[in-house]
Amino acid sequence: MNPFPHLTDGNTGCTSTGDCPLPILGYYCWVTALSLTEELALLALCEDGAFRGPPEYLDLGLAAGLLADLSVAEKLDHVQGNVVVRSAEPTSNPLNDAALREVEQDRKPRAPRHWVVRLTKDIQTRVIAKLTRDEQLIQASRKRFSLLPGGRYQVTTLGESSLTEARQSLRLAALGTGNVDQRTGSLCALVGALGWGAGLVPDLPAQDVDRQFTTMRRSFWSASALSELISEKRAGPWGPTVAKIATNLND
Repeated sequence: MNPFPHLTDGNTGCTSTGDCPLPILGYYCWVTALSLTEELALLALCEDGAFRGPPEYLDLGLAAGLLADLSVAEKLDHVQGNVVVRSAEPTSNPLNDAALREVEQDRKPRAPRHWVVRLTKDIQTRVIAKLTRDEQLIQASRKRFSLLPGGRYQVTTLGESSLTEARQSLRLAALGTGNVDQRTGSLCALVGALGWGAGLVPDLPAQDVDRQFTTMRRSFWSASALSELISEKRAGPWGPTVAKIATNLND
């Protein structure tokens, strides 16, 4: 039964762009479905209001999320080692559309790792601004985190709903008992590349979660590029050589 009889696009009332009406105080409020990049940012937020891990790793993760979003939407593809544009049609998400325009206008064959690094410019600021506009995040009060440096954020009730859904998707995928759709697989691959798997699915054995997400990471080119870049940064000046050895050992 369609709970939104005035809408005809599908059985749930969601439009083709992912906008869905949610009941709030007896009225329906249109809410846009989050992108992978936005979900990743919410998953990165810790209880103290800061984002987990070194900021440069999160920048790389969010940039890789843009590529993953565009891949799932069939806008970008990975062909013979390079990122290619399959469709330049907008996605309706401003973060993804800006990334798509940049790739499309470049017109040069470039590897995924190039785009992961290049798309990091102001990425945290832009993602946080969008999540705040969409009422998924709010800036935390100074009083609550007065002893901690830097800006702090809190997830709203709407953001908590998004987080719960994302965590449930990660957990079900980590169990490995059923098919995983491309979008969820991409999210797991990105989380695995960032090393967050065990922390986000704490009730399952860490080794099992890491193994499952590592397997998925190999199937998604943006997450593979992210993993390679982070391995290099962790290894320091010898990064490229050490990262290659580490990748071979993981495989």
